[in-house]
Amino acid sequence: MKTKNSIMLALAIMLISTSAFSQVTFGLRSGVAATTLSDKGNLYQDNKVTFSYTGGAFAAIPVFKSFAIQPELNYVRKGRSNETTELNTTVKTDFMLHYLEVPVLFQYRNDQLLNKSGSVFYINAGPYAAFALNTQTRISGNNEGTLVPVSDSKNTDWGTTFGIGFQTPVFKKNICFDLRYDMGLSEIELQPTEYRTKSLNLTVGIVL
Repeated sequence: MKTKNSIMLALAIMLISTSAFSQVTFGLRSGVAATTLSDKGNLYQDNKVTFSYTGGAFAAIPVFKSFAIQPELNYVRKGRSNETTELNTTVKTDFMLHYLEVPVLFQYRNDQLLNKSGSVFYINAGPYAAFALNTQTRISGNNEGTLVPVSDSKNTDWGTTFGIGFQTPVFKKNICFDLRYDMGLSEIELQPTEYRTKSLNLTVGIVL
């Protein structure tokens, strides 16, 4: 119930924000995410990576000429992949968290390029809240895999997002290319140490 209330509050904030500004644009985005779990404060621990799909919707709210606020509602699967070998048998264990992620990004745009060709570079940064929809462990060995749901895990994640992007017109539609890094600040449950989430996302979006 608490998770549902948080999601409804986030959606209400997005709706109120969009009604307060003119010239709001909306869009959809999708792509791939390379994710892992690492010790607290360890930005360079990038092993045990797992790959997944990510996608969602966004609203770009202009505030000043080169500054905008961009709330989003995204799906992303984060986790960690481990491999162990015993008696010449390799066993792969994937711990996976399916999140509904709500970032609120502050965006700076380079208008000099925009004025010449309709294209623009931008920088994104801001906080996010991620609500766990499902948690699973997948155990694979001898080319077979078994999914095991983890019902006791309540992994609501709070973190920060920052990255760069490029928007350009293609067939009269604005197409966005984003590269982002998510860094979780909340400890993940059911892990052997104080792991946090980390994710590198590459997405393509379209402004509707």
